[in-house]
Amino acid sequence: VSDSQASRTSTIGAPDGAGVAEFNRRIKDYMALQSELESTLKDLPNKASPREIDANQRALGALIAKARPDAKVGDVFSADMQAFVRGVIRHVLQGPDGARLKASIQDENPQDTKIEVNGRYPDTVPLSTMPPDVLTALPQLPEELEYRFVGDRLILLDTKAHIIVDYVADVF
Repeated sequence: VSDSQASRTSTIGAPDGAGVAEFNRRIKDYMALQSELESTLKDLPNKASPREIDANQRALGALIAKARPDAKVGDVFSADMQAFVRGVIRHVLQGPDGARLKASIQDENPQDTKIEVNGRYPDTVPLSTMPPDVLTALPQLPEELEYRFVGDRLILLDTKAHIIVDYVADVF
């Protein structure tokens, strides 16, 4: 956690250092698996078509799902991290710009969308914008992973495989 994250999260009940370290270890383990599985796929051409990119994403997603057959909610976001995430979002939405931020989030936020761990993020559902105040308070992710809102959940999206790695429910 950076100094700016530490100062912002100290008022919202950050998990102890061990909780963040465990989250980061789980992210690192996931990224090692993703990299190992991706290396078994044929390289995409420099000017890959949308169809080739989609096929590559689907192949990688299938390999990851096969390698994590028992993946479930909480495998990456421990109970401590889930509570922390809810606290971060609550804190940001109770701030001076909270009402505007929540309205903005809800405006773009796909509602009533079925998601599951290891499942593909729906192709027809747009990705919601993440408020910078939320992103700066959460642990930084590798560039292949993103935080996104889907309904009342904060998901961890693998952008290379276009699948949901884990999520936190009831964040609003």
